[in-house]
Amino acid sequence: MAPASPPRPARPGRSPHTVPTARRRDLFERLHGRPLLLAAVAVGIGAGVLILVAGAAGWPSVIRASGDVHPDWIALLVGGQIVAIAGYVAAFRSVEAIGSPHRLPLRTVATIVVAGFGSHAIGGGFAIDRRALIRLGHDDSEATIRVLGLGALEYAVLAPLACGCAVLLLIEGSSVQPAVLWPWAIAVPAGLTIGLWLARPDRWRDADEGPRLRCLWRRVMQGVGVLHLLRPLRYADAWLGMAVYWIADIATLYGALRLFGVHLGIPETVLAYAAGYAATRRTLPLGGAGATEALMSFSLVWVGLSLAQAVPVVAAYRLANVALPLLPAARAQRDVFALTPTATATPGPRPDR
Repeated sequence: MAPASPPRPARPGRSPHTVPTARRRDLFERLHGRPLLLAAVAVGIGAGVLILVAGAAGWPSVIRASGDVHPDWIALLVGGQIVAIAGYVAAFRSVEAIGSPHRLPLRTVATIVVAGFGSHAIGGGFAIDRRALIRLGHDDSEATIRVLGLGALEYAVLAPLACGCAVLLLIEGSSVQPAVLWPWAIAVPAGLTIGLWLARPDRWRDADEGPRLRCLWRRVMQGVGVLHLLRPLRYADAWLGMAVYWIADIATLYGALRLFGVHLGIPETVLAYAAGYAATRRTLPLGGAGATEALMSFSLVWVGLSLAQAVPVVAAYRLANVALPLLPAARAQRDVFALTPTATATPGPRPDR
């Protein structure tokens, strides 16, 4: 048997593991160079899912539910999205500044946030956030922890709000399915308590040491642990900004309900919204295209609407939070890709320290 040929040496200064990484990065760059095409794909996916849901509900019923239109509520759909983005800008700017006396300029933060709200983001808005933070001078660990912390802040504000609404409906008595109410009423306090206890910053040091899965778990815990560092007085804009974001986005859904003459109580609307956003649109690829349309439609059924009523409401809501930021987000993404460390002050220490 002929001897095996020796392995081909790697190119100087380039390990074999960097080759697929570089290829993935090149593919990422090429795809994100066509944001309008990606947005069209996302809109197509969302529309396709709604068509399937409408077929299940029965087209005659959906058409009847879409006939009673009250255009005065369009202003709430548009205004809600503008206020929601403004609130998220405040929250993002505060989380980014943890451990540093300096904050990013508002214009820079607004550019990053608007880009992340676009439906063209393959890895979700958080992937764009992380990329932007790295370009602005944070190392990979700092950027990842801050982005995970931002996600933790989202749920730390929305989940208690949904929990309070569930408890209120349980006390008052409601036609909402108990299977929707009890998990929010019980699991949220328990989950937040356990999560915050596990994620105490002093528990998770040296996140880059050990097996890969353990490092990943440590990084997630460090991200959740950012909530311990967001003291309400010093970082009030983070908590208030995120609250404004959620309230304004829920108001957009309420406006979509009233647009088609549907009267749903505020607690029921909050619960339908929270259940429909089991994963938020900045977490999921392409702004949650498909998944959000399906989940939101069925969550509205769980709180009392018919499936036929839910279809036009979800279509109007998604039209507001997908179509409105479409062109601004595409332009903002180009600006994010052009960011340099000179656009911000020197980053502070890592949030886990």
